[in-house]
Amino acid sequence: MAFCMKQEQIDQLDKLAQRLENSNVAEYVRLSQNMPKILMLNFFSGIARGLGFTVGTALVLAVLYKIISKIISMNIPYLTEVLKEVIIMFKTVQ
Repeated sequence: MAFCMKQEQIDQLDKLAQRLENSNVAEYVRLSQNMPKILMLNFFSGIARGLGFTVGTALVLAVLYKIISKIISMNIPYLTEVLKEVIIMFKTVQ
């Protein structure tokens, strides 16, 4: 029994093969077999995430501090007192 494929099926297989080649599956398989490289990549990506989280948190807190300081300088009766207490709590935590 001979296996016969239509030209349309051959074209679809060619497209699929091209997509697999373009997606670098072979490179991923090579990487997954290299344990020291995986460990190194995960280590450095963890450092980058931690550093990004720290810098991002510092920037957000600095912006919040500036906004709260501006609100306090507007001297809004009740809000000013509450925000002053919040700032005092932050300063005592440090």
